[in-house]
This record gives sequence, C-alpha cells and structure tokens, in this order.
Amino acid sequence: MAIRIYKPNTPGTRNYSVSSFTEITKSYPEKSLTVPNHRVRGRNNRGVITIRHRGGGHKRRYRLIDFKRNKHDVLAKVASIEYDPNRTSHIALLEYEDGEKAYIICPEGVQKGEELLSSDKKIDFKIGNSMPLLHMPLGTKVHCVEMLPGAGAKIARTAGSSVRLVSVDGDEASLKLPSGEIR
Repeated sequence: MAIRIYKPNTPGTRNYSVSSFTEITKSYPEKSLTVPNHRVRGRNNRGVITIRHRGGGHKRRYRLIDFKRNKHDVLAKVASIEYDPNRTSHIALLEYEDGEKAYIICPEGVQKGEELLSSDKKIDFKIGNSMPLLHMPLGTKVHCVEMLPGAGAKIARTAGSSVRLVSVDGDEASLKLPSGEIR
C-alpha cells in the first residue's frame, strides 16, 4: 500500500499523508455482494436527534465479507482489489471455479489474477491461502483468525494488523497480539 506525502505548503499539510490507492483495480462494487447500509445518524426510534453532531457524509453500501472462508479445496482467482468505505482495509473479490463470488479482507501483497485456496488440510503456504493454524510454521504472522472453528474471523481484521503464532498444543494455538497479550 503506497502512501502519498504532502508538501508542507501550509501548517495543516505538514506531516500529512494519505493512501495513493494505486493498488485499487475496480471502482465500483459487485452488486450481488452489497446490501443497503442504514445509518442511525444520532436519532432514536422516533426520529428525534438524541446525539448531536452526527450525520452527513456520503451514502454507503455495505459489502458482505466472507470471514469464514469455508469453501474448502475450491480454487479461487482474485478478480479485483477494491476500496471499502466501511473499513480501513481493502477487500479482494474472489471468483471461485464453480462461479461463486465472495469478498475477503485483502492481505498485503495479493495482486489481481492470483489464485488462492482455502482448505482444512495442509496446503501450499503462501499469502492469501487459508488453513488451520496447526499447519502453519511457528512465528508466522497471520490475520483474520477465528476464535472457535467455523465461527468466522474475530481477531486482526483491520488494515495492517496481524498476530504472531507462538505455539500449537493439540487443537489449540497461542497467538501474540499487537498489545503483547498472548491468547
């Protein structure tokens, strides 16, 4: 993810940086994977403003993200990398061999056209593949980790976050979080 740094022409632009969005390959979402996003805007069930200074902004549609990755042993091709206004990370559109499409949180380093695989067995260890933690080498940085099998990713889902695999004991694994906590 490239970062564009502004020249300090004014005090407000000193030390100011933004994402350059050079890795984005598609400017509109897959319609079948979006739903309307109702925002409260500081109002209660009667429409009365109960929290001030909220509201405005651009209308957004929510992108349905596949946090479970439970389509095992079916090869998926990265069709595009897209911007998601509802989260800090980019999302990748996967097209499976059987024609199904799904969004995932895009790992850093994944490019358009790559082939990814999700499996419950040991598979090729590369960025973007999904497999159980017991098949990964110790010290590996991982993201989108499930707390319970089949529950969907709960840990390290934001942009740039990752956890380190510390140990594996049977069917349980210990992860070191960015805060230093071991879970």
